[in-house]
Amino acid sequence: MAIEPLRVRVQQTTRMSDIPEAIELTMGGLYYPLKTGFILMFDQQQEDGPVPTTIKYTPERLALICKGPIEMNHSFIEGRFTQSLYKNPYMSMTMATTTSRLDVSEESCTFVYELSMNEEDVGIYEVHVAWTFEGGDDV
Repeated sequence: MAIEPLRVRVQQTTRMSDIPEAIELTMGGLYYPLKTGFILMFDQQQEDGPVPTTIKYTPERLALICKGPIEMNHSFIEGRFTQSLYKNPYMSMTMATTTSRLDVSEESCTFVYELSMNEEDVGIYEVHVAWTFEGGDDV
């Protein structure tokens, strides 16, 4: 039996260590409950167009998957160093993070990490994603 998605309103706030103001985005999305986690899907609006984004949480691991103008599949694991490939229309880079915090609840997740791209330190990022469930069964 297929998992039925729930409609959600997603709010994402990103804070970067070298930029004083947070970046806030609000968009519609779909939430798929799993036995031991969830999948959250939404489109982030970027300069090059919408980026289909998936957050998949399983115990102790949050995966951020983007397809489209930006492509990546990166895992955030508290206390761990992880690497992946980040692609955009102009270049491809090695993305590496050390995740210092990963907090997940039933309606939000927060992850804090040090980011480097092609072995150059970029800064410390804090990403908070919250979702509220919308009424109705239409997807």
